[in-house]
Amino acid sequence: MKSGASPRSTPADFFSRYGKPEMAGVPKYVQLREALSTALRQGEWKAGDRLPTETELVELTALSLGTVQRALRDLVDDGLVVRNQGSGTFVAESRAPIDTPLHLRFLGEVGEPQFLPLYPKLIARTRIVERGAWSGWLAQEDDNVFRIDRKLSVNGEFVVFSRFYFNANTLPELSSCRTSELDGANLKQMIARAFKLPITNVEQRVSFVRFGRDAARYSGVRPGTHGMLLESAASAGRSRPVYFLESFIPPTRRKLDVSSA
Repeated sequence: MKSGASPRSTPADFFSRYGKPEMAGVPKYVQLREALSTALRQGEWKAGDRLPTETELVELTALSLGTVQRALRDLVDDGLVVRNQGSGTFVAESRAPIDTPLHLRFLGEVGEPQFLPLYPKLIARTRIVERGAWSGWLAQEDDNVFRIDRKLSVNGEFVVFSRFYFNANTLPELSSCRTSELDGANLKQMIARAFKLPITNVEQRVSFVRFGRDAARYSGVRPGTHGMLLESAASAGRSRPVYFLESFIPPTRRKLDVSSA
């Protein structure tokens, strides 16, 4: 582990190297979070390196201390860095990606993996009473539907916000297990393994929508941004519904494979 790794960028070129011009209108802490994520992905700091201090980051980016602190909190929440009291902020060791993703299969380019890795982070698991596109699929009349909200970092390049709906009568342990078991999990594989419900049929549809507050916040784009909504209704066989998934995909140059897995 390096100790006190110093930045190689200057205030004049940090955002020109790592910033995203299309994010000019979003909050500054979001711009900084995404720029730091890009810097990490491109090797400005390696796993185990100590990041510059908050004061050094203020000097490096010409942003306020509060903006720097909020961006770092988001990076901690995303699992990209860890903060040790009295020692500093360090680049986290590599997380394991989801194996064989079923729905969000973004194609790599020459020299990259066939499908880009996904790194999920749990936001919340809640019981819901509102009705929506998922209601008919899950037979919601018993009011026992739960929703798992997650962020999925796609190869460290952009974030997809997902909402996973399920009926607790069908998947009881998924509604009561420790949330730590859901953080980083491939929910499709978890269902197949724990509940003996292999996903054999998925119906998908795509629409283009304006991102609301939550989708925009967790994807790191401005509210009202147009993006893609991928709705996936999964079943065991063709007659046993298992879950309904909403995936909010922000504008990206990456291609999404929507063929059957």
